[in-house]
Amino acid sequence: MKKLLLFLLITIQALAQQKQKVIFDCDLGDDIDDAYALSLLLTMQDRYEILGITTCYGRTEDRARLAQKILANVGQSHIPVYVGRNTSKENERANWFAEQFYWAEGFPLITQQQSAAAFIRSSLTKFPGEVVIFSVGPVTNFADIIDQDPQVLKKAKAIYAMFGSFRIGYSAQAPINAEWNVVVDIPAAKKFVHSGANIIYAGLDVTAMVKLDRPHRDKILQRQSPLTNALSGLNVLWGNETPTLFDPVAIGMEAYPTLFQTEKVHIDVDDKGFTRLIPGKAPNAVIGKSIDTNGFIDRIIKKYLYQNLQPTR
Repeated sequence: MKKLLLFLLITIQALAQQKQKVIFDCDLGDDIDDAYALSLLLTMQDRYEILGITTCYGRTEDRARLAQKILANVGQSHIPVYVGRNTSKENERANWFAEQFYWAEGFPLITQQQSAAAFIRSSLTKFPGEVVIFSVGPVTNFADIIDQDPQVLKKAKAIYAMFGSFRIGYSAQAPINAEWNVVVDIPAAKKFVHSGANIIYAGLDVTAMVKLDRPHRDKILQRQSPLTNALSGLNVLWGNETPTLFDPVAIGMEAYPTLFQTEKVHIDVDDKGFTRLIPGKAPNAVIGKSIDTNGFIDRIIKKYLYQNLQPTR
């Protein structure tokens, strides 16, 4: 019996060690896709060890409060949330109080001693070559890291970024657009693409067509679990009809690589926030070229429905 218990303990420890360490960097609260991405990540803790969640751009404290309430609702408050640099006073657009923030208004914010950028930097230094970062917001935190240490992002195992528009725009066809996560902080975006890090881009080319239609939203609503109730409530506050799930695709590119075709290219960011492909130059990026949209939606819907995350009792 003792030998069996020892074997089980060793097996559990080995499985825990095999989990991929990840950090989730987001601008939770503006569009609804950040909430769907965070929820997807929370359903995949058999695959991922979530080191922390970091917030970026605009009202970063409100974003952190929203993240912490989601975590509390599903019994995951042990996952730390780190606040990024508040940029809300830099322009009117960044100071917007998003409707989703009302869902967590009054929820006590637990602040960490480290900033978001400091946490990412220390994690990459502590675990060089081991950490995958999911970046689904403007890349302000990464620019701050680069300003402190231009080499540290190279220590990430990979960065999967919802970022850019390479051949397809928001209409899911040409021409390209200046994508949101790029255009709201162009100086940061320029630093990011030339950081030398291993970056895989989930741009509009593989995200703009990922729509969550009414039948799928109804399934999430009718599931009536703490996680799906949070998603449905936030979706109502967001106030639009059909979400485009840009941000979950960044996670999907790591979790479900067979659903994607990718390409090695050289990219640059121009002064208007367009991500340009530069022919003839050595690749500095991997971009998503195509996605099995139906296959992706089918997989993530099953993740949202077939989970039983509960608040801590």
